Amino acid sequence: MTGPLPGTIPERPFGVHFRMPPWKSLVILIAIPVMLLVVQVIVFQVVVLIEGPADPNKPALTPLTIAASGVSTAITAVLSTMLVAGMAKVPWRAVFRHRRAFDPRRLGVYLLGAAGLVGLALLVTALIAPESTGWGAFEIGAPTIAILVATLLATPLQSAGEEIVFRGGVVPAAGSFFPSTRLAVVFGNVVSGALFALVHVSLDPWFVSYVFVISACTAIMGLISGGLEAAMAFHVSNNVLAGIVNALFAGGGSSVVDRGAGSGPGASVIILMVMNVLVVVMVWRVERAKRSRPARTVRTGTSAV
Repeated sequence: MTGPLPGTIPERPFGVHFRMPPWKSLVILIAIPVMLLVVQVIVFQVVVLIEGPADPNKPALTPLTIAASGVSTAITAVLSTMLVAGMAKVPWRAVFRHRRAFDPRRLGVYLLGAAGLVGLALLVTALIAPESTGWGAFEIGAPTIAILVATLLATPLQSAGEEIVFRGGVVPAAGSFFPSTRLAVVFGNVVSGALFALVHVSLDPWFVSYVFVISACTAIMGLISGGLEAAMAFHVSNNVLAGIVNALFAGGGSSVVDRGAGSGPGASVIILMVMNVLVVVMVWRVERAKRSRPARTVRTGTSAV
């Protein structure tokens, strides 16, 4: 199905394409991070029962914790989609796209393009600021293989789920406070970035800045493309490639997540920020090319349809 969905506003761009009463927006903005926290606590209790309690300051990325993160985020994405669609009285598909059908081909194109840019950014970071990566010796053992499998299977759920939750749910909920499209876009992006940074629980200013840049860039991708495909593709490419490289250079063991002050990559994160902007430019160019392409004429017999 193409075209605007029932309950959406045709003239407004994706992300702020439907509105709801302020009290409903407030409920969504409170409920989404609470749902994510509650679901994560429940799912991670299974991990604790199997592996024992993790270090709360420096948790290890084991296959089970990676899987738990993917499953819990995917569950939250489903719940938030149902909540937003119900509150706004729009079809659930409105969380994913506007004025066109959800396009798997877009997803594939952006996966390949984003993977290339993410890989380039990781390479440049390793060459210019190798000490900022936290990578150790290259080694592949049984734990490494298990982590790679978990990363390939679960990280796409986590990455795509975060885009559904924060760009598909939080942005339109926050933007609903303003009838002005411009104010709705700005406020929606600010609130989405703030909640996105909050759930990543970091005290490092460089990492927090990077999270805000990712949030802003993926929201802009949605505005440009009219849906979540580009944002989901970039987020999946970014997290999967980073997870693979971290696993391969973890000395045959598990990577450790340290979100304390000063624990981030420092100023070298600017390289990744530039990569995020380049992905936005790629999306803009692809979408412009799509719009400038002449409509295809389909013929049946001698009649054009």
